Amino acid sequence: MKTTRVLRLAALLPICGALLAACAQPPMSASATPNAAAQKELKAFPATLAGHQRYVIELPALPDEDAHKLELIGGKAMTVDCNARGMDGHFEPRDVPGWGYTYWVLQSKGQVRSTLMACPPDSAKPGFVPAEPLLVRYNSKLPVVVFVPEGMALRWRVWSAGATQDATAR
Repeated sequence: MKTTRVLRLAALLPICGALLAACAQPPMSASATPNAAAQKELKAFPATLAGHQRYVIELPALPDEDAHKLELIGGKAMTVDCNARGMDGHFEPRDVPGWGYTYWVLQSKGQVRSTLMACPPDSAKPGFVPAEPLLVRYNSKLPVVVFVPEGMALRWRVWSAGATQDATAR
């Protein structure tokens, strides 16, 4: 009798897992929230840039967008160890002529700098080596267009401001 119940419960487990996975919300991503206005404005931006991959981030509308910033992080996925690493490069703003819109180009040669510590054996693991990140205005009304050199990738995150504080005069 107990064996039958256990078998029935075991048979239900994959079904429950599938139902939970179907209900799960995906993490906020560049393509998770298509915005019709942003899609229309995307036509103004360049579609290609020689030697670069284009990324488009469409941000969801927030109640107080002035209290948020978007951080752009360009870099390269590679094997890392216990040494600290960084990559050359910075984001350069470029204007869309006649529109007043800005897009960003990561200027980088892909050169990685590293400390030279002796790491323990088997300390190598997959990682991401970033170039200098950039904070830009959060604006859900326009797409954020970023060009990154071929072979590199773009990551991003949203920053939220805390409450304002009064400064003490001395």
